[in-house]
Amino acid sequence: MSTIDPNPHKEHGLEIYGAPLNQAKLAVVLLHGRRQSAQDAYKNGEAIGLADVAYILPIAKDRTWYPHSFMAPLESNQPSLDQALDCVEATIEELRGYGFADSRIVLMGFSQGACLAAEFIYRRPRPIGGLIAFSGGLFGPDEAAWGAPSAALDFPAFFGTSDSDSWMPLERIERSAEAFRRAGAEVDFRVYPDMPHHVCADEIDAARDLLSALLQPQTSLS
Repeated sequence: MSTIDPNPHKEHGLEIYGAPLNQAKLAVVLLHGRRQSAQDAYKNGEAIGLADVAYILPIAKDRTWYPHSFMAPLESNQPSLDQALDCVEATIEELRGYGFADSRIVLMGFSQGACLAAEFIYRRPRPIGGLIAFSGGLFGPDEAAWGAPSAALDFPAFFGTSDSDSWMPLERIERSAEAFRRAGAEVDFRVYPDMPHHVCADEIDAARDLLSALLQPQTSLS
């Protein structure tokens, strides 16, 4: 007897762009921003322009992962936040079914999606390929103190943000990047003067560099 998953963020299913999953060398879980469509979000993957990369997009209920600011008290975003985190987990599990090791999976997101990607990997650490956070950081109010994650974050992480984005205060993104750095991530943190709430060309270049490095053949010393 089949059961229906009550998680509303799984109702839409997954959209897949780029390389076919049975041919891709790298899988990017691409998490959209508030009210974005899959096509809106994939513009960043399209701009990166790398072959051999598959982009897998879960779609939030009503295109919104959680109702309030990522800096609101955590309980105010429940149960949507935990459901969103579970949706990311399920997406990664599906990619494992296609043969992708954690090290061949990258989390990438913009705004709400970047916050969700960062929160997921901080709460549920694993040897993932990398994190790309376009204008996003860890959850909680101003006084939030994040404990160390349960395992080292041994992967490259990119954080890009504006110095004048009212949705994403610079101090919060900087603190988030530093939390990842303390936990072991190789962090590339960049601040863009007067940038609007979008993804700039330099961020795309940084994402391309991170993904390109993961696509290089791994060599071992003997």
